[in-house]
Formats: sequence, C-alpha cells, structure tokens
Amino acid sequence: MSVCGLAAETKVETPEGAMAIRTVAGKSIAVFTREPSGRVRFRMMQDVRKIAAQQPVVKVSLENGQSFRVAPDQVLYKQGIVACRADALQIGDALVPAFHYPQAHRFVDDATGEQRESTAGLRVTSIESGGTADIYSLGVNQTGCFFLTAGVLCQAER
Repeated sequence: MSVCGLAAETKVETPEGAMAIRTVAGKSIAVFTREPSGRVRFRMMQDVRKIAAQQPVVKVSLENGQSFRVAPDQVLYKQGIVACRADALQIGDALVPAFHYPQAHRFVDDATGEQRESTAGLRVTSIESGGTADIYSLGVNQTGCFFLTAGVLCQAER
C-alpha cells in the first residue's frame, strides 16, 4: 500500500475551489483527477484523515510561482506519468500538470511578457526542507490520483 502524505495547509482542487486538505478531513467530496486515458475530471475523494502530527515535509516550488508542502515519500508524477517521491525530485524535473499547452507550442508568459515554448509540464525550480506539519492522507475512487491546487498530479493512498 502506498501512503499519501500532504501537509495540513496543502490545497487540493475541488468543484468548490481550492481547499486545504485539513478542512476536508472526515468528508467525502469530489477532487480533480486524471483518468488513465488522460481525461481530467472530478472523482470522489474519501477517507481524508490525519495520519501523523508534526512530521518533516518537503517544500516544492514550481516555475508557475506555486509551491506546496508534502511528506518526503508522497508520490508525484513526472512527465510520462513516471512516479517519483517528493524527496527524489530534481530541479528542472517536469511534473504532470492539470492543464498545459501542447509540447513545443509557443506562448507569451503572463509573468514576464517573454515568448516561451511549452514543455507540456510544470518545471520544479526548488526543493527544500519545508519544516514540519501535520500530515493528511486520502483515497480517490477509480483513479487513485488527484491534483494539488498548484497544478501537480499526485498519487493517492492505494
């Protein structure tokens, strides 16, 4: 069984918008997920619960300016749906995003005004200690994965 581990304030995408995982503990609500076909949709998230108090976490920052904190053993998906523990990520790794331009599509970056070419992923810009946090786990019906509000695909508990 693989364990899902999110810091209490880490947000997941729901139909009601971004929600900190601690606020949905004990509830079954829909969460944004990805089917094996690549289709992005909502599925039920269940068994959301606190599994540990004040454990070390990893802070991952992305090129889109977003960051999140997860347990070191939380599995994230790199391009090609390659599973990777958070503590094994490298700067420059491209993570599977919820939405992206097609590979090699040219676009203007809203933040810089510069023209860029899409990598069809979200690049990791830093990985560092995120201090400690209460850790929460969850399951997702049918897909076993979910998106953080930062846009990154993660593995749920299996």
